[in-house]
Amino acid sequence: MFKMDLNDEQRRAAKVSGVVLVVAGPGTGKTKTLTARIAYLIGRGVAAQDILALTFTKKAAEEMQTRVKALIPNPPKITTFHGLCYELLGSDEKFVSELQRMQIIKSLPRPIALKGISTRELGLLISRTKNSLQKDEVTAKMAMAYNAALKAQGLCDFDDLLVEVHKGLQNGDIAASYKHILVDEFQDTNRLQYEILKRLGGKESLFVIGDPNQSIYGFRGASGDIFAQCKKDFLDHNVVTLTTNYRSVPAVINLANAIFPNQQALQAKNNHPGKVRAVQVLNEYSEADWVLAEIQKAIGGGDFLRAVSDDDRAKHRTLRDFAILYRNRSAGVALQKAIDASGLPYQIVGDGSPYEQPAVAAVVAVLRAMQSGKTEELDSLSPDNQRKAAELVQKYIAVPPHGVAEKIIQTLGLELSRDLSQLLATLVRFKTVQAALEYIDDIAQSGFYDPWADAITLLTIHASKGLEFSTVFLIGVQEGVLPSERGDPNEEKRLFYVAVTRAKERLEVTYGKNRGGQPAQPSSFLAGLPLETVTDPDMQAQTRRLRKHQAKRSQQSLF
Repeated sequence: MFKMDLNDEQRRAAKVSGVVLVVAGPGTGKTKTLTARIAYLIGRGVAAQDILALTFTKKAAEEMQTRVKALIPNPPKITTFHGLCYELLGSDEKFVSELQRMQIIKSLPRPIALKGISTRELGLLISRTKNSLQKDEVTAKMAMAYNAALKAQGLCDFDDLLVEVHKGLQNGDIAASYKHILVDEFQDTNRLQYEILKRLGGKESLFVIGDPNQSIYGFRGASGDIFAQCKKDFLDHNVVTLTTNYRSVPAVINLANAIFPNQQALQAKNNHPGKVRAVQVLNEYSEADWVLAEIQKAIGGGDFLRAVSDDDRAKHRTLRDFAILYRNRSAGVALQKAIDASGLPYQIVGDGSPYEQPAVAAVVAVLRAMQSGKTEELDSLSPDNQRKAAELVQKYIAVPPHGVAEKIIQTLGLELSRDLSQLLATLVRFKTVQAALEYIDDIAQSGFYDPWADAITLLTIHASKGLEFSTVFLIGVQEGVLPSERGDPNEEKRLFYVAVTRAKERLEVTYGKNRGGQPAQPSSFLAGLPLETVTDPDMQAQTRRLRKHQAKRSQQSLF
């Protein structure tokens, strides 16, 4: 057996035979345990080609590969569901970019039932429909129209990989069989992926690891119930629970345990003191001011970044220690504006990321064309800009990425927005276009989160999954926001749990007396939790100023 520092729970999970369901709470060493399982199988004499390990992102697969290679010279296949399906199909398809995908979906005629939702939401519905074994009529028709539009442009999307492999495995056109199968983040598995998984083999052992309490991708068809389904399908199974949390201080863990009191409790390995509070503020604007003031206080004041030496800076928190989480992007608008006005660096992860904006995507597309030499990379641009970009590809192929990006912006007539300025600042770090694109591809796996950026991180709870921060501000924790009025109550509670467990040392949960100009109530999720509750000390003064302002506007309206 390869030597690894495992606790008793992790060791049992790595060694138990047959079908193994590992319920691994946040921060309990999930990837380490899965790696140990692979090492144990190899150490037992299992051939690498008989083992398949699956996860959901390329980045997670690469991390697992790195860990396994440190133990095993010739590791088994470790890939994503989509990566495996691409290999099984053996095709050379041209995949739609996210920008192209949004453009196609936006152009589709919509039935009345779907007119009130955004393009992004419709895209998620289409994806969920394609991954579902049971389809409702309205979204099924939209998915058919979307597929027809893709085909007309000679494109396919990644959902098609799963659909085609499922068909091929069903009718025998595709043959694949492994003796030992391992699946990471099992709670994120949708029904189509699960059916593919069952047809891939696992004749000697099936090892799945994840956390039903962190199942938050219902909009993609995933469900925490997949664990229960697996137990029904494989009656002769073993369940191992990992409960030792290596991430968070006891105060955070106690709060997390109180969210799901009937579940196996986590135990904090970290005994350092921490802080967990609920803070009442006046509204979303005072919420933004309060969070910003707390960050500035922690890093040493508003002028601290410009005034102190590196030695002094080391005694304080840096901006990368702070994350601000919200249920949806609209809940973070006021805070983003406040941080923007403050001049403090920040990065937006996931929904709203600069890399998702058309101007930034256009610059990156030209950089990709320079690297690959393929003009198809420019298909998302307008015909006129395609011609201009093609000329740039030939002329500036040897120029460092920052310089060529400036030229792209100028040639395409793009306005130098904050998003483009941020891209330029990032590209300064790289000497070649290849190195810059490798960096962009790497952070794309985490919603474009850059762990090395000395910046405050703003992100939705969905985008925060898998990440951790010393200090987390969870804002807008009130009825109608978290839980969302449109969300499934159970999944909303799991979202709250995921947000709480991102914090390593300090967690500040905020809610307002008012939101959007209307009276607001704290989230029902906060009831009965072990939280110190405080009030923003400036609330009384803010209330007086607000009333004075309202009275003045009322008087002016009389004239």
